[in-house]
Amino acid sequence: MQNFIFLRINGDNWKVNYNDIQYIEAVDKYVKIFTVDSKKVYLLLFSMCQVEKLLPAGKFCRIHRSYIVSVQHITHFNNEICCITDKELPVGKFYKGSLEDKVTIWGVNTRNKLSGNNVDRLLETL
Repeated sequence: MQNFIFLRINGDNWKVNYNDIQYIEAVDKYVKIFTVDSKKVYLLLFSMCQVEKLLPAGKFCRIHRSYIVSVQHITHFNNEICCITDKELPVGKFYKGSLEDKVTIWGVNTRNKLSGNNVDRLLETL
């Protein structure tokens, strides 16, 4: 599988590495592709459904009817927002579990948070 795509813009074909794509936003009948180089934003006549089918599923995740994000560029997320560097993107109701299904999450369940004493006891057993 290739690690890049070519985007046809004004008759020219521009190479864009998948790793450089941060997120994609729907704007009417177009999509905007935002890259790590903040000066490069590509506008294409595509639907989000078309784009979603063409992108490698393991690298990208639909989080909203208007947004697809690169999993590698996510800095943090919850059930309401997904952050790509300093940009907060909304997570749609229909897509709430989609990110959790794509990534491995390590952590403490909030209902079972360890207190200082419990952490000390846990560390003693290690």
